Amino acid sequence: MPNNFCLDIGGSFIKLGIGTGPSLKEAASTPTPISHYGSFLQSIVDILRSNGFGSDDRLGISITGAIDRTRGHILSSQLPFLGQVQLAADLAKALQQAIGWSHENEVFIENDADCFALAEAHFGAGRAYENVFAIILGTGVGGAQVYRKRLIRGFGDTSGEWGHGPYVQKQDPSAPGYVPQLVCPCGQKGCINTIGGARGLEIIHGASGDENMDSRQIIDGWMAGDAACAKTVQSYVAVVSDALALTLNITGAQIVPVGGGLSNAQPLLSALNQAVQTKVLLPRPEPLLIKGATGENGGLWGMHAQLLNPSQSH
Repeated sequence: MPNNFCLDIGGSFIKLGIGTGPSLKEAASTPTPISHYGSFLQSIVDILRSNGFGSDDRLGISITGAIDRTRGHILSSQLPFLGQVQLAADLAKALQQAIGWSHENEVFIENDADCFALAEAHFGAGRAYENVFAIILGTGVGGAQVYRKRLIRGFGDTSGEWGHGPYVQKQDPSAPGYVPQLVCPCGQKGCINTIGGARGLEIIHGASGDENMDSRQIIDGWMAGDAACAKTVQSYVAVVSDALALTLNITGAQIVPVGGGLSNAQPLLSALNQAVQTKVLLPRPEPLLIKGATGENGGLWGMHAQLLNPSQSH
């Protein structure tokens, strides 16, 4: 019986999970070569071959970055060389040469936020719901929607990208709770992506003239009653919940599993949930925002879900 070999590729590590039926086990990991494409490809071939990847097995990759399906490129700030190559085609060819892999010579590739959403909808906090909108609050902001267990892609695979668009409006820098308009990697200015993640929380804190603190210190200070930290969190929650509430009014999602580093701060999730519930058109009877259940392996579980239903992968 063919297995699902699932890779989760980040800027630091390549993780491998092997799925059979509904189960998945994390099998191995290896450092990600970030400076040479040939070494990057070889590392993938090596980790697959050393863990029993066979000619009939299926292969899927969860990866950070935007996927250009027309040209086969992946626009990733962590792995910039992928913007000039066709990873799926090159890897299929390398595996064919190395082990005779012939499973339609196709490598399935999905964005990591999309995989997290699929993981939560199939196996995690959203498995009991038909309309799931999962978000990432990590270094930046990501998101994806799964409806009836199927990923909604939209034009150019942009569905779910609630972190982009000029949402943060111009403010008076001298006003309390100032949230700055920053240039986003997408090219626009004032995206939620620039202030909705851990770095954004730190930027909001610094923009008010307060001492430099990392996101964990800010949250701890808020919980301990520090006035400056409380002001920062209040500003953060106000702006992020505005954008998320609008997104949920549009998507009609029933549940919002949260991943990324800030998902570990339960008081912050509770504050966001409370704010969003007051702003959506129809408050949900249960908590909207909930920490994702698949955690750091969401990429692996999400790709496993796609490979279990290959007809839904395009």
